[in-house]
Amino acid sequence: MSRHGIHRALPAITGRRKAVVLSVLSVTAVGGIVATMMPLIAAEVPPIVLSAVADTTATQVPQDGDNGVKTTLASCPQLCDGNRVGQRDAVLEFQVRGLPADAVKVKASLRVYAWQQFTSRVRAHAAEGTAVGTGAWHERPVLGPALATVDRVAQGYNEWDVSGAVSGNGQVTFALTQENWNTRIYWASRENTKATIRPSLVVTYQRGGRPPTRPPATTAPPTTAAPKPTPTRTVAPSPSPTRTVGPPAPTTAAPRPTPTVRPGTDVPGWRLVWSDEFTGPTVDLKRWNLRDNEGRDIDKGCNVDDADNTFVADGVLTLRAQRETAVCSSQTRQYTQSYLDTIGKASFTYGRFEMRAKSPNGPTDSKGLWPAFWLRPDDGGKGEIDVVELPGGSSLHGAATQAIFYDYTPVKQDQRWDFPTGYPGDGFHTYTTEWEPGVIRWYIDGRQVWQRDRSTTPWFDEAFNKPFNLRLNFQVGGWLGDPDAATRFPADFRVDYVRVWQR
Repeated sequence: MSRHGIHRALPAITGRRKAVVLSVLSVTAVGGIVATMMPLIAAEVPPIVLSAVADTTATQVPQDGDNGVKTTLASCPQLCDGNRVGQRDAVLEFQVRGLPADAVKVKASLRVYAWQQFTSRVRAHAAEGTAVGTGAWHERPVLGPALATVDRVAQGYNEWDVSGAVSGNGQVTFALTQENWNTRIYWASRENTKATIRPSLVVTYQRGGRPPTRPPATTAPPTTAAPKPTPTRTVAPSPSPTRTVGPPAPTTAAPRPTPTVRPGTDVPGWRLVWSDEFTGPTVDLKRWNLRDNEGRDIDKGCNVDDADNTFVADGVLTLRAQRETAVCSSQTRQYTQSYLDTIGKASFTYGRFEMRAKSPNGPTDSKGLWPAFWLRPDDGGKGEIDVVELPGGSSLHGAATQAIFYDYTPVKQDQRWDFPTGYPGDGFHTYTTEWEPGVIRWYIDGRQVWQRDRSTTPWFDEAFNKPFNLRLNFQVGGWLGDPDAATRFPADFRVDYVRVWQR
């Protein structure tokens, strides 16, 4: 009933009924006034979601380089990958804006994304300083007491209650310190290409008893912040190691590569029929099989299906070889390794097969390491095409091998192609094989480096006229040599993508 309708109806109501109606109307009116005033007394409002204005990995390892521009952050305890001075802390800076003057019950949650789950305790600290910089250890901000702890890192977003560090607008810095699990955990940084997994600070609050002088901000904060003086570091946590690993790991951590050769999937004359860009959180088991508990007589490692040996992070698949005791096929071995194939899931007769990857192998620390991308026939019979093999060691690390096999007597043809400058481990390189009726061609970074055909190979048609599946593996040891004391573990074979085209 409208207000005018109420006044018209009142004269027709007798005294007592009129009093009752007036009482009801009064209560209703007061309730309406109270409801209108409630937001000015104590009402929750939509949260403020802030993006990091800077982040970096504070590291004790100078070879890590400039961590302020990488797409990942890292954390690691004092004993990290076998390095007793390998600690890394993820440092993040935010600029809190939009909190009104009457904000009460302010709460803040730090959200940072991890690609895998780990049985690891990670603490969030308030920090006095900035996250602007390369991450050199002397730049590490001074850490205050832990605000919150995650006892087990989850795959996806992890959250820490950091309300104790946020009371109003202004700059706040946090650091994540890892207490156990003595190898690096990688977190998505503000530079990550996927905006949905970048770190954020979520601030909630209620409105107090007086109206704000201006409405709360609804836009994202600036993406840059002026550097602030960094105080001298005075506190360094000393977590206890919980796991023993081999010699120190490689200390350079490369961000996801930016392709420079044939960056797209549109290749003239070919159509893309299969690919894995490794953009998901884990290995896609609809595309790949992961071998487990497999010991072969051609190498020294155990193929294992373990998240420590095979994982996806920041759009890159990592196949990791580790020096650790494992039992597989009733044998005790000293290394674990990774082996993926597409048997029963994808096979091809002819096509263009391409991988973009970074070898782990350097000149002095890679003997016995042997990553490869290759194809084998579905029937298990004659034929093998090696798109590329990248064995390590002082005499092998600087070249890439192309090969075909008739059988494992062996009857094979192969070559080693020396890089004109650099080597396969200096960055990401593209390895391509075009297999067509009567001819197979190999390319490295778009340059043709080898060819086999009926004129060079009498058994060509017998071996290469049937469906082949894909193989991607990281082998430790074998006929090209076994690891020695200088071989560095863990060793990571990093793959940006695998693609298959056909005519």
